[in-house]
Amino acid sequence: MKAILVDDEKPALDELKYILSQKKDIEIIGAFTNSVKALEQILKEKPDIVFLDIEMPELNGFMVASEIIKADLGTFIVFVTAFDEYAIQAFEINAVDYVLKPFSEKRLQKTVHRIMEKYRQNQILNTKTALEQLLQKRPVNNPHKLPVWKNDRIILLNIEDILFCMVENGEIIIVTNEDRYRVEGTLGHLEEVLPKENFFRCHRSFLVNLDAISEIIPWFNNTYIIKIKGMNDEIPISRRNIKEFKERLHLT
Repeated sequence: MKAILVDDEKPALDELKYILSQKKDIEIIGAFTNSVKALEQILKEKPDIVFLDIEMPELNGFMVASEIIKADLGTFIVFVTAFDEYAIQAFEINAVDYVLKPFSEKRLQKTVHRIMEKYRQNQILNTKTALEQLLQKRPVNNPHKLPVWKNDRIILLNIEDILFCMVENGEIIIVTNEDRYRVEGTLGHLEEVLPKENFFRCHRSFLVNLDAISEIIPWFNNTYIIKIKGMNDEIPISRRNIKEFKERLHLT
């Protein structure tokens, strides 16, 4: 992560620079004692993190932070100061951390860890947003692969490997012989994306691959249950979908 350091006191700036230079996750791309020049560089370079002193001539730390926020850079702001009375104001502008001087390497390590966690969360959120947009933009004419989530990773899943999709605890779950995956969006949108000749919405909570069906079991009230090849799951067919289901499988 790229960082710019700003402190009008050079000894404090040098100490901060030395400690942070030991952190493998941090790349220092600028260190300034002049806050005006620092702001110019921040707006130009768009660093991931800015470490800011507060009481500085010309532009104080809050003024610099305000300009960063206005520019919508997505930069994490950490205040490093000898004064504790600004803490509330600092967190009101969503500073990631507020470090008091004199600081220790251990204290800065805690700050770096906090930043990395937030950075990781933002990356996941941005990836989820991109995935949602990708799903929305995908053509509905038989895509060959579907982007799905497994933990924090995106996997491009072969459509033919999908056995069924379901709503579980408010999430859309994709089931294959090997594993289960999550996908953003709704089951209704997934129904539009997947090839209609292969997939059937048998129930409001289930979308099934017709080629994966191994058994159709009569159930009460003239309904049916579907069994999937190699799976123990029993998938219901709602009464209103039975007629279309039979037509799709040429059972009438």
